[in-house]
Amino acid sequence: MKKFLMAFMAFALMTSIACNKEDEEAGQPGEITITTSVSDNVVTYTASATDAVKFVWDLGNGETPTGTTVVGTYSFPGDYDVKCTAKGREQDRVKSITFNVATGDPDVFNDVNTLLCGYNDATGESTTSWQWIDAENMMSNGPRNYSGDTVYFNVIDDSWWHNTTGEPQPDGGLDDDYSFKLNKTMDYVNNFNTEFVVSWGWAAVRGYGSPGIWEDMAYTGYNNGSSPMTSSWTVRHIADLNDTLKFETYVNGTMKPGAYVIELSNNSSLGMESAGYNYQILRLTPDSLWVRMDNTSPDNLASGGFYTQADLDGEGIVPGDPEYLYLRLARKQ
Repeated sequence: MKKFLMAFMAFALMTSIACNKEDEEAGQPGEITITTSVSDNVVTYTASATDAVKFVWDLGNGETPTGTTVVGTYSFPGDYDVKCTAKGREQDRVKSITFNVATGDPDVFNDVNTLLCGYNDATGESTTSWQWIDAENMMSNGPRNYSGDTVYFNVIDDSWWHNTTGEPQPDGGLDDDYSFKLNKTMDYVNNFNTEFVVSWGWAAVRGYGSPGIWEDMAYTGYNNGSSPMTSSWTVRHIADLNDTLKFETYVNGTMKPGAYVIELSNNSSLGMESAGYNYQILRLTPDSLWVRMDNTSPDNLASGGFYTQADLDGEGIVPGDPEYLYLRLARKQ
């Protein structure tokens, strides 16, 4: 009996060792513990789990690092779904948490961006829409002096805004408004109410017939002509190119060094359809936005059959000759 008991115990021990070895080879990690530490918009995550051979993360912001300790950077405040996968030898274990980031990237939430979109710290909402100023000189061709090295320029002398060459806004164009959103997709909304302001040269080339100098007309270029049109936006800061070519931008009462350029995606437009989709900010205050854009007439304007050379000569237009259009918008009340 004693010998039998000892044999049984030896067998049980061997079985236990075998099972433990089998479990170890299966290697599913134990429960995952996640700890966090926060510095502004940067979050450090640390995971622990027994028998884990590797940790793989999805930080909810597009970053998918690996490691026991990883760091995530968040551009915008809000809730992010974070997932940690503890890899085992044959099986994995997953843990998900929702983490709230209270502070956005200061480079995104700078004074130019927040002023442009009317960002409200208390609500986290962008509250500003821009529309045409219903006044003389709200748009103009402006001076044609420019640097051949760059399309950007210094806006120190704005006396040209006081000239009388500004074109009147077409009927119906004043119902358009334009807004910028500080959110995860950086939405730009052109709410043109089915009638979109176009400049004559580009409207013709893009298939709108032969409008006048400025027209407010049915727009079918995007979203099957529906309104509004949504794309994304960013503001690029451009430092001085050299010692003689320096930039300054008027922002809310002060001159900031460098040029600030609004860049729109999806061929979207601010104010009206034109040659380019980059808009240099000249002056920006809570109530007024002045921009410059490229309105150079396309090279194929005459050859496209929309205008004769006599038409172009009568307007003083040379296709391909640089021309910059200056727009003045007001905060929508």
